[in-house]
Amino acid sequence: MNLDEPHSRIGHQGSAISRAKQLALKGLLVVGGAVMLVSAFVVSLTFLAIGLVVVLIAGGYLWWQTRDLRRQLRARMQEHSQPQSGGNIIEGEVVSREQTRR
Repeated sequence: MNLDEPHSRIGHQGSAISRAKQLALKGLLVVGGAVMLVSAFVVSLTFLAIGLVVVLIAGGYLWWQTRDLRRQLRARMQEHSQPQSGGNIIEGEVVSREQTRR
């Protein structure tokens, strides 16, 4: 620090030109920050949309490729759900009437 330099006083605001430059700089910083936030939001939405499209395409492809397998599984389930004897099924316990040897 040079002793010949004038010391700034408490509450000294500087000239009107320097205040205008500081205000313009602050305004540019606010506008730049807002532009950065909006552009980050747009980029994130773009990646989200691309990811959603990829997932839908992959899911549709898998659904299309497994349709024959699903048809076979449905036919097997129908086959197993129908009674084998063709008659009515009555649930209950079987009681044997045979005599047991002692």
